[in-house]
Amino acid sequence: MSKKYLRTLIMLTLFFVLAAFAFTACGGQEPAAEEPAAEEPAAEEPAAEEPAAEEPAAEVTGKVGIVLPTRDEPRWIQDETRFRDALEAQGYEVEILFSQGDSAIELSNVEQLITQGIEVLILTPQDGAAAAAAAEAAHAADVKVIAYDRLILNTDAVDYYVTFDSIAVGAAQAQYLVDKASGSGNPLYLYAGAASDNNAFLFFEG
Repeated sequence: MSKKYLRTLIMLTLFFVLAAFAFTACGGQEPAAEEPAAEEPAAEEPAAEEPAAEEPAAEVTGKVGIVLPTRDEPRWIQDETRFRDALEAQGYEVEILFSQGDSAIELSNVEQLITQGIEVLILTPQDGAAAAAAAEAAHAADVKVIAYDRLILNTDAVDYYVTFDSIAVGAAQAQYLVDKASGSGNPLYLYAGAASDNNAFLFFEG
């Protein structure tokens, strides 16, 4: 699997504009090239082997599977649209499924995508620990795994983790409460998310 291919997917996952990769060609030795010019047809022969060099690229189908946690929150619907638009604009084939808050459905979704021949899985786990089985199933099928937003726990089957600075988000949430506090003696209840979501602990750390 091409590193450039994975790098592109990671940047798209972050919704950044793709960085321009500059490929520079080394200058030839022009004086020496002048005399063998008549022999250039022979020098062209290695170029005839270039199609063979192109063959590895054909192995990269550009098929990406994405599993998001639920359709019931606008944020994930927005992500579905953004992922699809960004990836399809780059020529990737995209399949997006939702787990609807159920880790069993999540695993089933991943298995379905594997059978469809995906090369990269972008997964936002419903339960970070339970999602380890899905990540390991993908890795066993030689699929690269990108954990998006939430970390997949208790496994080394995660190739990349793309997320926000959850500690900074937690600090911003706390600062908002401080700025909006009024009066005294009012009870304060803090809720940062489910215990199955690793981000919840990072929010509190912030």
